[in-house]
Amino acid sequence: MLDGEAKAAVAKAFRKAADKGKAPVLLRLVFHDAGTYAAASGDGGANGSLRFELDRPENRGLKRGWRVLEAVNGELRGTAAEGQLSYADLVALGGAWAVGATGGPTIEVPVGRRDAGAADPVDRMPAETLTAEQLRGAFAAKGISEQELVALSGAHTLGGKGFGEPLKFDNMYFRTLLAKPWADPANEMGSMVGLPSDHVLPEDEALRPVIVLYAADERRFFNDFAAAYLKLTSLGAVWG
Repeated sequence: MLDGEAKAAVAKAFRKAADKGKAPVLLRLVFHDAGTYAAASGDGGANGSLRFELDRPENRGLKRGWRVLEAVNGELRGTAAEGQLSYADLVALGGAWAVGATGGPTIEVPVGRRDAGAADPVDRMPAETLTAEQLRGAFAAKGISEQELVALSGAHTLGGKGFGEPLKFDNMYFRTLLAKPWADPANEMGSMVGLPSDHVLPEDEALRPVIVLYAADERRFFNDFAAAYLKLTSLGAVWG
């Protein structure tokens, strides 16, 4: 872990290099870096390889987020944190900063991940058109449980997917899933809310009870999200 002076330098660097408007893309970077992990082969994961993968179709729009991390890296020169963080660490720290800056839980992220020297294998990210059963299988293949899948899906509360205020991290995602505006013919904008992979979650018998829980208890969602986030940012990580 970073000492107090280094932590303060990192926090200051993110405040200077980013603003709340960058929170959604910084959180998305985390999922696309760690999401390449495959438990069966033990490769991919939270290793900073995303910097080699930014031109892949599934990573469209992430270059602007990576530029923020490069700016943070520049701000750290000459501080107590200089040379202590890999790109993989910066990705994980950036997502945690995004969550905290928008009203979500404070997540203390350990550092010390080693960066990969090349891109991870292709076609590892779950498609937006998967069924709930396929999503459960895809996340299980990464070592992510059904409960953790639902908690991590709550990250979609940030951004322009229609789940409440785009720059506020809260449990509106789950309340919206239960309301299902996309299924309301009287709601002209309902079809614009969420992705197909969001729409299938409340229809799944295994996942719906967790959605109901988080819709009613935001603190429980925050606690479970923080735990799942730490697991996500450790997938496939090589430490030291």
